[in-house]
Amino acid sequence: MLDDTLGRRDFIAVSCTAIASAWLAADPNELRASLAHAARALAPAPASSWEFLTPDQAADVDAIVAQIIPTDDLPGAREAGAVHFVDHSLATWARGQRDSFVQGLDELNREAGHRWPGTSRFAALPPDRQIELLHAVEQTPFFKTMRFFTIAGTFANPSWGGNHDKIGWRILGFEDRFVWQPPFGEYDADVNGRK
Repeated sequence: MLDDTLGRRDFIAVSCTAIASAWLAADPNELRASLAHAARALAPAPASSWEFLTPDQAADVDAIVAQIIPTDDLPGAREAGAVHFVDHSLATWARGQRDSFVQGLDELNREAGHRWPGTSRFAALPPDRQIELLHAVEQTPFFKTMRFFTIAGTFANPSWGGNHDKIGWRILGFEDRFVWQPPFGEYDADVNGRK
């Protein structure tokens, strides 16, 4: 049996050399195109670009999330961009919930118009009436779905469309380092020249 094991640090050094070689051999125009694509992907999307929701639906959803996790001395769901999480979710993994979601939102708007004639949208109600209406529907499947979307959109990983600027994590006091000091053990015995 060969005792020619490659240490972790040596493996990383060799891997980095291979990656650097591939990077240097790549076509500069393709590299620029890839970097431009990455920059576009990381740029914040304009507020008016909705994947599934209409602008009126987005305004209603934004008003709902702002009442479920309101802004007080800390930012709330509105600042965390939970409405964008809801929109992205309905366009992707929650696609199967679209019809029931839209139906629930339409019923909420009908109830707003029924209780306060002349009001056609939930977002047009003053905050005290929004809260009153949400209390009236809090046992419905729609409200339970909205509560889930709001919590997830406020506190989930920002790459999923919500938790803008990691606001939700700051509310919780979560330290987002994504790099942690590894515990030292037998696998790292050669750090100080020990074997």
